Amino acid sequence: MPQPSPPRLTQAGNIIHTLPDCPGIYRFLDRNGCALYIGKSINIRSRVKTHLAEARGLSRKHRMLSETKCIDVRPTAGEIGALLLENDAIKKQAPAFNRRQRSIKKMWSYALTSGRGEFCVPTLQSYSMHKPEILASYGAYTSPSRAKKALEQATRDHGLCPRILGLEAGKGPCFNFQIGRCRGACADFESAESHNRRLKAALRFKGFSAWPVASPVLLHEVASDPTLQPAQEWHLLHNWAYLGTFDTLELARSAKLLPGFMFDKDTYHILRRALKHHPGPILRADTLETIEWLEPLTTR
Repeated sequence: MPQPSPPRLTQAGNIIHTLPDCPGIYRFLDRNGCALYIGKSINIRSRVKTHLAEARGLSRKHRMLSETKCIDVRPTAGEIGALLLENDAIKKQAPAFNRRQRSIKKMWSYALTSGRGEFCVPTLQSYSMHKPEILASYGAYTSPSRAKKALEQATRDHGLCPRILGLEAGKGPCFNFQIGRCRGACADFESAESHNRRLKAALRFKGFSAWPVASPVLLHEVASDPTLQPAQEWHLLHNWAYLGTFDTLELARSAKLLPGFMFDKDTYHILRRALKHHPGPILRADTLETIEWLEPLTTR
């Protein structure tokens, strides 16, 4: 999509009328074209005007504007695109005057792997596109210790075996079985099939959030005023990761999914809200089948 020419920031009054009053992102750029600040708004013109009005004295915004040589904008079809593009741009460009969202907040999830005797064992991993199997992945945790506490809680609440799940070392019956809190998977009183079924139920209903489909999905966003902004955009999403925004369905479906898209906390929360409240259809990118999106439960 052709991008608007960046208006020169000579005097505040000279640029406001050139900015679009539609959703999108904007960047304050220094003399070398490096981003000093990246923001988003449902009305770019109004938001930039607020920045200029608040730049007084020795304030942080005054210092930012004193280094700013121009502003460029990227209109979007709607608010979801603005949120995703802003977060992506801040992560990649790390503007000096952005305090939030600059770093990728690494997240952790559980993948179910095969253990002894066909029992499923939760294995902690850092979620990324390098590991695209997502149907058996659960959780969005900011640290391994929080992930372990959540698994321990699910084990207690559902009478699962901590030894089978790798939470307790040793051989033979686990301590929980001896006090009546384990149904005996470790002592051959419960089959692998039964324990696996209860484990998956526990992960699903105790606040773990799995990406519910095996392929990337497409979220379609349509503009309210296509004279000012793109008429429509397609957002490509997978494994709670943002893979790009495209002008056409064909471009979105033909995009190559390169490795290295991390499971990022900020993106995760943006997508949870967007997918829950989006009024339009959500499609599988491979088949264009409409998905009935089920809102994941809140993670711990």
